[in-house]
Amino acid sequence: MNGLTKNYKHIIFDFDGTINDTSPGIFATFTRVLENFGIDASKMDLSPHIGPPLKSSYSMLVGNARCNEAIALHRKIYAEINAVEKSFLYDGITDVLEKLYSSGKYDLAVASCKFQPHLLKALSFFRLEKYFSCVYAQTETRMFKADIIAELISDKNWSKADCLMIGDTMHDVDGAHQNGIDVAAVTYGFEKREKLERADVVALLDSPKKILDLML
Repeated sequence: MNGLTKNYKHIIFDFDGTINDTSPGIFATFTRVLENFGIDASKMDLSPHIGPPLKSSYSMLVGNARCNEAIALHRKIYAEINAVEKSFLYDGITDVLEKLYSSGKYDLAVASCKFQPHLLKALSFFRLEKYFSCVYAQTETRMFKADIIAELISDKNWSKADCLMIGDTMHDVDGAHQNGIDVAAVTYGFEKREKLERADVVALLDSPKKILDLML
């Protein structure tokens, strides 16, 4: 499973759980939002809600009727508490991006369910913008990973056969499969490893360095 059988031209990275450990800021944001809805999140496992679209998470947490209200509040609180600055890059990921970028072999892109302005702020804060030819995240018109990937590939006119998605959750795996592109899964993010082991992926990667070993 850990050897590539074809050459790719475009690597599409997820962000949360793949490049950046965003859990401190996201946990704090979810906790504050749920407090506003009268829900005590102190004993809840919020890790399954890092990566999926907010619409999926808040439909589950507060119900469909108040989902949009919760999403708007989440975005507001996320900005107010400077959640981006509470996150940190995974060890070695900057070196991975630098070497992939410098190799000239690949176009690098980001496809994330993070809110687009928050993703752009994070890339700027960590000085990662230069590595990516395009950055696609959640907007009012594209909410789910499959839609985000589809719009990216269509806008760039990339051949699906030349694309590889790298992400940490089943949302990344399913989003890639819905678009007919291959996917490699990192196991250091937020998904349970056993789920990824059962998934149809071209590789399981236990550290950022393994991404480099696979691609170069």
